[in-house]
Amino acid sequence: MRWPIPLLVSCLVGLPACDLLEKKIDPDLAGGLVKSILTNEGLTVSSVSCPEGQKAEKDNVFECTATVDGTEVHFEMKVLDNKGTVVATPRDHTLVVAKVEPEIAADLKAKGHDVAKVDCHGDVWVAIKGAKASCDVTDEAGAEYLWPAEFTDDEGTHKHSIAAK
Repeated sequence: MRWPIPLLVSCLVGLPACDLLEKKIDPDLAGGLVKSILTNEGLTVSSVSCPEGQKAEKDNVFECTATVDGTEVHFEMKVLDNKGTVVATPRDHTLVVAKVEPEIAADLKAKGHDVAKVDCHGDVWVAIKGAKASCDVTDEAGAEYLWPAEFTDDEGTHKHSIAAK
């Protein structure tokens, strides 16, 4: 028996052919969205990874991971419509170090410390309960202090202290 060519092709390709016709999210474009968000915060992104093969179907959710100063920052990516419109939302509460340093200095000054400089090293902190961060503080007389902190929740709440080095 001879099989007609179109029928043979459909038998060989079968259902996976349908998958090839489905619209997919471009992982490079999704990663570009994540990079843009972080860059707008003043951060330097060394890499972004988004999974391939994500369907451009409304309510599809996937995750992209960016690396900033050696720290992973996770984003939830949600497809809003069947055209592939995607919104990116940070999964983790992130703190931009350059914005945190002046806040720490102001807090210490309000408590009577003569702060000249706060250096928290790095670009970003990810607030995960139990994670630790620290800053070097120098007062106006040149004395050096350590400002250690530990996050008490995933929203950025923390406990901290200051001690002479």
